[in-house]
Amino acid sequence: MQRARKALAAVKSSPAAIADFYEAVCRDIVENVGATRASVWSFSTLKDAITSDCLYDSRDGSVSRGVTLKEEDFGAYFHAIRTDLRIVAPDALTHPATACFDEIYFTPLDIRSLLDYVVLVRDEPAMVLCCEHSAEEKPWSDADMEYLHQMAAVLAMAQKAAQRLAA
Repeated sequence: MQRARKALAAVKSSPAAIADFYEAVCRDIVENVGATRASVWSFSTLKDAITSDCLYDSRDGSVSRGVTLKEEDFGAYFHAIRTDLRIVAPDALTHPATACFDEIYFTPLDIRSLLDYVVLVRDEPAMVLCCEHSAEEKPWSDADMEYLHQMAAVLAMAQKAAQRLAA
């Protein structure tokens, strides 16, 4: 969480630093949880879509942004993140909330496990933190889940700080 905390200080003084903060969050998650990929997604105003603010893939060091997932295409996933505020899917290919991603996302990218947490800002879903593991299934530990829960709290603080500065 070291990178994220350092980047959070920059966000508190300049909302423009938020992209660097998201990348720091993703890199910290990959390093500390042992996932292959990590990403930060923002909900649309209507909460019917999420768009990636940052996706870091440790396999090739790439960082990407801008992919949008819509509820109309992935209804089971959206229902799960709204209802449970997290998804723990060591076998993402068969998990009821994530199987909808198999053919178009998991199989082409060799993703086997997924761990997602919803970030609440002022008690409203604002973002999703996503961990993905490839090549083999990853049994997410209590420590992994606690780390993501803590990182979600850090993300919520950053969002509140950026909103205050932008206002």
